[in-house]
Amino acid sequence: MLEEIKKIQGINHTEFDSMINTWIDSAKLDLISIGIVNTLVNTNNPDNLIKTAIITYVLSFLDVQNSEMYAKSYRLQKDNLRHYGSYNGNDTHVVLESSTPVQTNTEVEEETTEVEGS
Repeated sequence: MLEEIKKIQGINHTEFDSMINTWIDSAKLDLISIGIVNTLVNTNNPDNLIKTAIITYVLSFLDVQNSEMYAKSYRLQKDNLRHYGSYNGNDTHVVLESSTPVQTNTEVEEETTEVEGS
């Protein structure tokens, strides 16, 4: 993740590697502190939602011009992650509101039965 962050910021030297690694570790600890499953955070290849949150956290410190934007983005990402069951260990599903009605399997079965019974 260090190299990806350096690439995003156009850093081509190792002068800030130690500090960036400290921020990466801080982001991981912050995610774990709010209940994100440790094994999802502390892996060599975290999924994209966790990876993006960690990178955003680091950029909130590293990119001085956009630090407030990255900090707000990280808070939103962190809040979303802590509500997802697969990330907090509760394995419950979050129902998102949608303007398009979603047809359930039960509704599909009922329609199929009505068509067959006609």
